Amino acid sequence: MPTALLAAAVTCAALLAAVQPHVRHRIQQYRAEHARRTAAEHRHRQLVNATDSAITTAIRESWSRQVDDWRAPRVMLISVQDVVRRAETDFNLHVSREEAHALLMDRLAFRSHLQTTLVTDEHQPPA
Repeated sequence: MPTALLAAAVTCAALLAAVQPHVRHRIQQYRAEHARRTAAEHRHRQLVNATDSAITTAIRESWSRQVDDWRAPRVMLISVQDVVRRAETDFNLHVSREEAHALLMDRLAFRSHLQTTLVTDEHQPPA
């Protein structure tokens, strides 16, 4: 009986030694992928917050402007540069104009501000 237990223990130890490098490698891969994915999600959340903050500022400015005709629609002025500036000052993120433009249009659609009178700089990719 003790020899059977000893043989089983030796077999388990040999199997563990053979499998351990593969398992360690898989764990490292998982942790690296998880860290990358978490960092990307965190950056995206910060960009969304910066964009929402720029939109909110534009809305507040549009409501604070003096209006002569109360029937005239309120004009919201916002630019891609506002989003880039907000991301850099608030979150220290360097954002391309293309990414800021795409996120601005997405957040305006999400917040249902594309139906309102909206003035934004039209994004022109460099030629």
